[in-house]
Amino acid sequence: NLVFRPYPSFMLFLLEQRNHWLIPYGQCRLAKPVVTVQVTGGGNEMNNFRNVSSSEPCPICGKPDWCSVQYVEGGNKLHYCRRILNGENVIGTTGETFIFIKKAGDGSCIYKEESAYRASREEWLRSNNMGASSQTFVKKAAAVPSAPPPQDVQSIPPLENEKLDKVYRSFLAMLPLKKSHSHYLLRQGWPVSLITRSKIKSMPVHSISAKFEDSRHKITAELLREFGSLEGVPGFYTERDGTWTFAGASGFLIPLYDMKGNMYRLRLRLDHPELDENGKEKNKYNNFSSYRESTAPDGSLVNGYAKGCRSGSHIGLYEDHAKDDYTVCYVTEGEKKAIYANFILHNPVISVPGVNSFKKLLEPVGGNNVLDYLYAKGCRVIVIAYDSDKCVNEAVLMYETRLAQLLMGRGFQIALAGWNPGFGKGLDDILALNVRPTYELVRA
Repeated sequence: NLVFRPYPSFMLFLLEQRNHWLIPYGQCRLAKPVVTVQVTGGGNEMNNFRNVSSSEPCPICGKPDWCSVQYVEGGNKLHYCRRILNGENVIGTTGETFIFIKKAGDGSCIYKEESAYRASREEWLRSNNMGASSQTFVKKAAAVPSAPPPQDVQSIPPLENEKLDKVYRSFLAMLPLKKSHSHYLLRQGWPVSLITRSKIKSMPVHSISAKFEDSRHKITAELLREFGSLEGVPGFYTERDGTWTFAGASGFLIPLYDMKGNMYRLRLRLDHPELDENGKEKNKYNNFSSYRESTAPDGSLVNGYAKGCRSGSHIGLYEDHAKDDYTVCYVTEGEKKAIYANFILHNPVISVPGVNSFKKLLEPVGGNNVLDYLYAKGCRVIVIAYDSDKCVNEAVLMYETRLAQLLMGRGFQIALAGWNPGFGKGLDDILALNVRPTYELVRA
């Protein structure tokens, strides 16, 4: 467990770089203990995982996002809920009881339907010649043979980052930036120079008009003339007649960069995202991807986009080699926040696609991960700057703690950024007001 101990105001003396970098100190706290459990099983543990959706929401919390389901042996399911984290048996939204199994490595809680849990328990007892107590377990009724779990969709793998960089840069160069999107960024405190440098561009409005189709077809035709093929480029696919086009509703596209400076993925900020039960926008940011899981007539799973390519979720690294001080690096959730924070703070900033996606910091690119890259550049302090709702959102606080645990022992000093929620939710909100966060130094 990590303990955030109270210390007086302190200075970090960085031997190799600036020795006057002062971290102001705020109120520390004791981090809640988090149990780390490795999910094991035969073969690839990531097989047969599916994200919940609006048509099949999480039966634990009832939400259509963030949670997952894993199909296991016998057609049973393990439900990974990332909102109900109390570690106890719960009655789900359907009225069925779910048994808490354990916490997964990412901090989510794993649950199993009570009937399936009891059946598995009986089978285990029988196989170990222990018998089953009728007072504890209900005898399993004759079960209808369940359908086999879905198999992984065979999809086209993405091209190498260097090739995607060329395609995406040409693609964005053909797109405009609408006034509505430019004005939105200006209201967020972005100067014109940053808007231009960020290469954020607008998607064509999603409609069935000939003008709309023509604009997308013209763009893809030009890209095909330049590159020959768009196969393996997330976001692009072919229509029924074989014509190439690209997916996505109206909004603006934000580039993601790897540590070699390659523009290797795009994120789409929707103009008209879904609303939750309270009328608040949700799922505002989507991957620019040409992947939609569909079922073929024979029951197999296929990509609903012909010749489409799945984007997946990735980190982004935002840096300015000419201006940044690499002794300190920030980690925050969301690309837009990271771009603005890098511009204001003059430190490299890593964006994670979600607070629970912190393990992506260890994914290698060309043999090294982003932490290795930053350490080689002289980084010795990593600041975790998750949103201020961690004060009331137990999940965000837990994932902040787990990220700090992940970073410990890798040659970095770890600090947690905090601020008064009244100034704003995200790091970019307070920076736009010329407010700086306070910091808490993490000690093992």
